[in-house]
Amino acid sequence: MKDFFESINPKLYKAIKKDMKHILKRIGSEKIYSIALVTDEDCISVYLAANTFEFLRKKDLDILKSMKQYLSEDEIRGVENGSYSLTKWIPAEWGYSDDGSGGLTKISRLLFEQEANSPTEYEKDKHLFFETTTSVLKRLMKENVFGSYTKDITFFITLSDGDGIYEIENHSAQQLNSAEVYEKFLHRHEKNCIVVKH
Repeated sequence: MKDFFESINPKLYKAIKKDMKHILKRIGSEKIYSIALVTDEDCISVYLAANTFEFLRKKDLDILKSMKQYLSEDEIRGVENGSYSLTKWIPAEWGYSDDGSGGLTKISRLLFEQEANSPTEYEKDKHLFFETTTSVLKRLMKENVFGSYTKDITFFITLSDGDGIYEIENHSAQQLNSAEVYEKFLHRHEKNCIVVKH
């Protein structure tokens, strides 16, 4: 499996670089605050998600309309004035991602085929997926592929489903960001974010 992930590394690098170029065109002058590489519980699919402060504000206000019944008056006011967020750290709610026809779609196909051919070994060596994706993201960050203010962006890897999502997000954020950015991310749901229970 090690050989497989070594062969994926340069392909993943090219795919993210290419897909991010298209994402940046769509983002235009908006300011990115976070980028997440999203996979599934089995690590056989992958896509890149990005969000901007501008899209975050718009999305939070849209969602607030249907969520008011679950929120306190303080929380409602907080979302309305921008001091609280409903979607800040939820990539599924973000504004920008690769379009499904780019390089990462091909990577997902390769991951799916590899897992289908040797499911037991793939499951056993899943850590190699995270090592590879982290390594590629670090290289791309050094090259400022994510924009001229890459150092201001919070990076992490997450799962679209399954258990251990917060652990994976926290571990990857620690690997990818400065200690200061990581510390803020670690407390992302304790301050200025609302986790709605209904």
